[in-house]
Amino acid sequence: MKRNLLSLIMVLVFTTLACGLISAPAAPAQPGVETIVAGTFQALTSTAPPTQTPISGTSISINGVSFVIPNGLGNGVQAEAVEAIPPSNDMPWWDIGPAYNRYLIQGYPLPEGFHEPMIFVYPVDEYIQMNQDVADVINDLKTIINSSGQPLPENIPFLPAFNAAQVFHSNEQPIKFQNGAGIRFLTQYAQAPYPVNNNGLFYTFQGLTSDGRYYVSAILPINAAFLSLDGNPDTPLPADGVPFDWENFENIPQHFELVKQKLNATDPNTFMPSLTGLDALIQSIVCEK
Repeated sequence: MKRNLLSLIMVLVFTTLACGLISAPAAPAQPGVETIVAGTFQALTSTAPPTQTPISGTSISINGVSFVIPNGLGNGVQAEAVEAIPPSNDMPWWDIGPAYNRYLIQGYPLPEGFHEPMIFVYPVDEYIQMNQDVADVINDLKTIINSSGQPLPENIPFLPAFNAAQVFHSNEQPIKFQNGAGIRFLTQYAQAPYPVNNNGLFYTFQGLTSDGRYYVSAILPINAAFLSLDGNPDTPLPADGVPFDWENFENIPQHFELVKQKLNATDPNTFMPSLTGLDALIQSIVCEK
């Protein structure tokens, strides 16, 4: 009974927070979080493409966007041109946006996750004109890309917009793609307090083309061996996993912090799929619509 009552209270708390900004509740203090040095992102915003070993995989070129899906990450895409959703009196702000393109990766090695493996390409000017909340997200990402040695914020800018909270982030790294730059990280979003788990964890990239015309986002599910299969309290936790205290709300930030530390210490090639392969996919993107 105690756990059920406390869980209900926590659901209400998280839902209230998530209904504000998508970056919602403040993440726990992050000692040791990587500081992006000035030279790193300034170099990424130059016109020279990233140095990259040729990728063996499936080449995609649709609607002015090209990339290579490395072997083992998929075998094609389902491309979709999404229609604009203009503002209206009964429309939540996170649904408002311009027409854009998205690419669902086919044959991805984790087919059962909460999130589908997708790449999104949004027109920046049209988005800013339609949605001031998203304009703030875009401007915050520009600040990170042009950072001059400042620590990362508690919530890293993120699109697509949806009604949930970024509960933590880890494995942050600047990434340069063929005609732009951004940041990749691992994260989980939620409207209620759940342990970090392999059903909800995902790799994301948030970036901008060098000319500032397009915002490039990726959501790619990823698993770590020490995480539980899902957020169910009855799901077994691996022996080296981080327990989640379902009885004491005040201990939840400690769970996120400890998981983040373990994720940061995990060998990039032991994730499923590997961070190396996911980074290679992102680095191959060319957006010249």
